[in-house]
Amino acid sequence: MFYYLISSFILCLYNISLIFADTSSISRSAHRKGNVTLGGLFPVHEYGSPQEPCGAISEFRGIQRLEAMLFAIEQINDDSHLLPGIELGALALDTCSDDNYAVEQSLGFVIGRLTSSSCKCANASSTDSPHNDNVFGVVGATLSSVSVHVANLLRLFQLPQISYASTTPKLSEPSFEYFARTVPSDSNQARAIVDILQHLNFTYVNTIYSHGDYGEGGFREFRRLLKILTAPDDELNVIQKKQTRICIADEQRLYRDATIPDIKTMLQTMFDRIKSDVQVRVYVLFLTKEDARKLLQAIKLFNGTFQPVLIASDAWGKESSVVINGETDEIAIGALTLELVSIQPANFDKYFNSLKPDLPADIIFKNITNKYSKTISSRNPWFNEFWENRFGCSLTTSSTCLNYQLNETNWDSKLQFIVDATYVFAHALHEYLNCSSLSCPNASLLGLDIDGKKLFQLILEKTFTMPDSRQIQFNSERFVPGHYRIYNYHQSHVKSSSFETIASPYEYVTVGEWKIDRNQNGKLNLAIDSIVWPGTNTNDVSPLFKTIPISRCSEPCRVGEVHQFQGDSCCWVCTPCNETSIVTGSAKQERCEPCSLGYWPTQNRTLCYKVKETSVELLSVIALVPISLSIIGNILTLYVVILFYQKRQTPIVKASGTELCFIMLGGIHLCYLMTFPIIMRPHIVTCIIQRLGIGLAFSMMYAALLTKTNRIARIFESTKKQSRLRQQYISPRSQVAICSCLIMVQLFLSLLWLAYEHPYVDMIAYERLVMLKCHTNKYSFLFSLSYNALLVLICTMYAVRTRKVPENFNETKFIGFTCYTTCILWLAFLPIYFTAHETGRHQVHIATLCVTLSLCATVALVCLFSPKVYIIIFHPEKNMRLTKHLRSQVHSMRFASRIPTTTNLVLNHTTGNQNSANKESLSTAVPSDSEEKQQLLTSNQPITLQNFPNNTNNSNLTINNNNNNNNNNNNNNSNSNLRKISTMIIASHLDSCLNDEKRKLAIKKCGFTDDENLYSDCMPKEQMM
Repeated sequence: MFYYLISSFILCLYNISLIFADTSSISRSAHRKGNVTLGGLFPVHEYGSPQEPCGAISEFRGIQRLEAMLFAIEQINDDSHLLPGIELGALALDTCSDDNYAVEQSLGFVIGRLTSSSCKCANASSTDSPHNDNVFGVVGATLSSVSVHVANLLRLFQLPQISYASTTPKLSEPSFEYFARTVPSDSNQARAIVDILQHLNFTYVNTIYSHGDYGEGGFREFRRLLKILTAPDDELNVIQKKQTRICIADEQRLYRDATIPDIKTMLQTMFDRIKSDVQVRVYVLFLTKEDARKLLQAIKLFNGTFQPVLIASDAWGKESSVVINGETDEIAIGALTLELVSIQPANFDKYFNSLKPDLPADIIFKNITNKYSKTISSRNPWFNEFWENRFGCSLTTSSTCLNYQLNETNWDSKLQFIVDATYVFAHALHEYLNCSSLSCPNASLLGLDIDGKKLFQLILEKTFTMPDSRQIQFNSERFVPGHYRIYNYHQSHVKSSSFETIASPYEYVTVGEWKIDRNQNGKLNLAIDSIVWPGTNTNDVSPLFKTIPISRCSEPCRVGEVHQFQGDSCCWVCTPCNETSIVTGSAKQERCEPCSLGYWPTQNRTLCYKVKETSVELLSVIALVPISLSIIGNILTLYVVILFYQKRQTPIVKASGTELCFIMLGGIHLCYLMTFPIIMRPHIVTCIIQRLGIGLAFSMMYAALLTKTNRIARIFESTKKQSRLRQQYISPRSQVAICSCLIMVQLFLSLLWLAYEHPYVDMIAYERLVMLKCHTNKYSFLFSLSYNALLVLICTMYAVRTRKVPENFNETKFIGFTCYTTCILWLAFLPIYFTAHETGRHQVHIATLCVTLSLCATVALVCLFSPKVYIIIFHPEKNMRLTKHLRSQVHSMRFASRIPTTTNLVLNHTTGNQNSANKESLSTAVPSDSEEKQQLLTSNQPITLQNFPNNTNNSNLTINNNNNNNNNNNNNNSNSNLRKISTMIIASHLDSCLNDEKRKLAIKKCGFTDDENLYSDCMPKEQMM
């Protein structure tokens, strides 16, 4: 019911329009009679104005295309195997490139489908009008906007339509269910333009498009593709993801009625919007032929100050009418245009060039293989107009106008697609009528309305063979896939060695092609070296104009840098990643992602690869130096240990505190040994050894040193105060206990460090390698060293306090020198160590630690032990008993110098019984064997200092011990100081020459109860060295 209402209404409107239409409008159709009629829509005339839509005659898009359809129909009718017995007719209408006018004309296609009884108006057209023919399909139209409007009309009557030039993606929508086309959609053309921009690295472009379905549809598809360039891979169904992004700087719609000054203003506005630091030279055009012509004229008004790179769609193609010779040809130089690849229909050139105007009304058509004579004119009512326009003459006033002969060599690029569309309809009708190569049994159906739905279904499903053996099949979007040829407009003398050229002063030179492969991926072949860019003049083809122009918003980021976008996705600031990171993420969400430990970025900074794990090379210079120091130091330390062990009963070794010396030597030896676990390939075990060993080695050295300096300081403090109080904890056993406690503190701190911060092997990434190291927090390591630093500082303080002890007790000088040097080493070590730690210079870090350990050990070994080793090896006489030779005399002189000159000390009291401690004489040679020692201690004979030179007053010191005890009490007070000094010397000799049991017995004979008081008063120089 709805169909009949619409049909009746349209029929009445059509008849009414005929009443008010002028005759010129009615005559705008080309008709060829036949059993069945195929419609056609062609822009025979250019668009004129709203008042008069039809303007000048269009040779290429109008006359040539119309004649191509008529030519194909004649070929079909001459083919006895295609629609045998059926003559195909034609009804072609002029659209004048106007949407409304085209719809008005297209009403003629549906009149035959309406019954005459539906609506009968006065002055309606007669039944023999060509518009009453039963049209079963329509070929056309050219402009996408015209096809959209016409398709909306024809689908109401289920009338199939196949366009040969309309490319807007809109026509692939399901609502246009009776529309197909023999050309690809602009989606393919937009893909081709995107590929060209990417190939030439044009990332920031301006876009101008015509108002209407063609321009707007092409632009929308172009913009859609740009948006999905950086989409996830699963969203890219028809376009491959690429790295180069393209952005639209500005977009402008160009209306049909825009004047040239209006377009110039629009271009100036686009130019002014561009920032000074942005280079935008490329303009992508989705313009109709007419709009493209006006754009070139507007660019010329800039007088050479504006030279854009134009990339135009197939509406421009290689149309010679777009460029006005002598006016805009130089403006168009460098333009890149696209056009669908097509072939020239065979024999069409002979057919077209044989056409003549003013022929009889009867159609005369000879076989195309023969030479054409005078042919048709009445079936093409616009051919006379074309002839007059072509040759500049008048058929009505000039008798010579007929004498011209067409010799056309430039052909419209859409002729093949018109022929293809015509043949598709013929083949589909052949199938619809169940025709064979000899007859059509269902030809009687032609008297009825052809089922358009069924016919269109056959069009979409079948594969058709063209006269040149090509196969035509429509895809799911109802178009035939195709590929594009890319042209570059420049002067004719610039020729490409790879592609053919077109002979003309200014010509379109083929520089590339774009096609779709079997995987539906676009493939671009572009000869960049053949392209001439804008800016060249008529005689200049220098390499300057072979350089690809720049059209971008921001400079491209270098490898290893990420884009920080600023508004537009093509405008950014480059931010570098660190050397261990790669650039990841989508194009719009790039980020620096660090490689995992043990991996390093590839050269292009997109992937991480596993690198070689290494540590300090044992044969490298930075390792050989610490190892050499360690080996030498260990050898020297072991030598000193062995020497001291062998000479442990000698005065030098005993006086130095044997136990503390061996503890200190153990710490020195451990310091040297720590070089090896530090330099070795890191492992959890070596990391633990480092944590424990470094602090333990330092604490063993400095705890022993502190114990010794503390003991000396306490002894001489009490001596200065003339205190007779017994000093506590100065015995060897006490000293070892104190030293052990100090060492245990460090050991406890190291264990606490291990528990708090578990050791593990860390990796430091360098270029193409990973350095393994034991993880050590710098602050934790500093905390571990702080205790040892405290020990060194206290040692230094004691060394300063004891620096003025008597000359005979000057071992403190060497202790002080050791402490001062150690402090300097540590002050130099800490900045180097932590600076290397911060900068990641691991090898310097390791070498610094090892060398510092060896130097600290060397300072202690040299300063504290080398004097003793020197005496033991080179001056053994100084390491013997005090009474031998000159050594005894020197010491006696030093002792005598301390006695007042007015005193003649004689410890020979016969009246009293002197204390048994005076049995020991300072000058008596003590026998070396045990029996003589025992005899000495049990003898009642006095021990005297002999060979002891007198002082200036010839003082003589004699100590006698007899059985008179009466004077003992009287002389005790007066001789107490003398007894104290003499006992110091006696005890020193006893300590150096007697074993423990004999020494204790001698001490007892001297009147002391233990060896603490003895040692508090007895510390000669030679025994402290």
